[in-house]
Amino acid sequence: MTYSINLLRLFFRRQDQLLVLHKSERIQKFWRAFFILLLLSFITYGWTSWIGLGTDPLSTSINELSRIDYEFQKAWFLIGRLGIALLLFLGIVLFTPFIFWLLFDLSYKKMVIVQMSVWLLMLVERLTWIPLMVYFGLDWYVSPLSLGVIASYATQLEWIVYFFGAISLFQIFIIWFQIRSILYLSNSRNWWIISGVIFWHVLLWSGTAALTHFDSPLVQLLLS
Repeated sequence: MTYSINLLRLFFRRQDQLLVLHKSERIQKFWRAFFILLLLSFITYGWTSWIGLGTDPLSTSINELSRIDYEFQKAWFLIGRLGIALLLFLGIVLFTPFIFWLLFDLSYKKMVIVQMSVWLLMLVERLTWIPLMVYFGLDWYVSPLSLGVIASYATQLEWIVYFFGAISLFQIFIIWFQIRSILYLSNSRNWWIISGVIFWHVLLWSGTAALTHFDSPLVQLLLS
């Protein structure tokens, strides 16, 4: 049986798609989907960075720089964000399936396909940050779609706010989607799959919070 990749169908016709994916012996359009998704990643991160999302570290030195120097640093910042987009893309699409392959004894390539859909949803989530920033002046970690707003009222500890800010409705849906997908593709016990996926996301949220906490100092150090 041959499975032809259609990332959107995995969301809207999940059960049928996973059944075919599980039984398939050949995968069609894999590299086309892979590179199209990579291109979308560069476009999304490049666009959001160019319009100012995440450029807070640059604003602290804007009065000290000439127009040319500021645009030069902004260009380097954009290149850096494109590099981050590449690393995150590879981490979500290629490295996470490797972890799940180790934990749950499933097909690595089929899990990569599932993670492609996950990354596509993460790009959509990033796009939702644009109107929040432009029209309401809200950073991603205090999005009304996340727990960051509640955490910001409960504590002033930045890491805690960043951690809960990473827990959004999109992320909760992704966890559910991954669990349901792995249950189809793996013979591991349900409790092991559920606990393993949740624990992996807790690690990712912790890493996101740590990187966000040190983001501004690192950017300023690299641009100085």
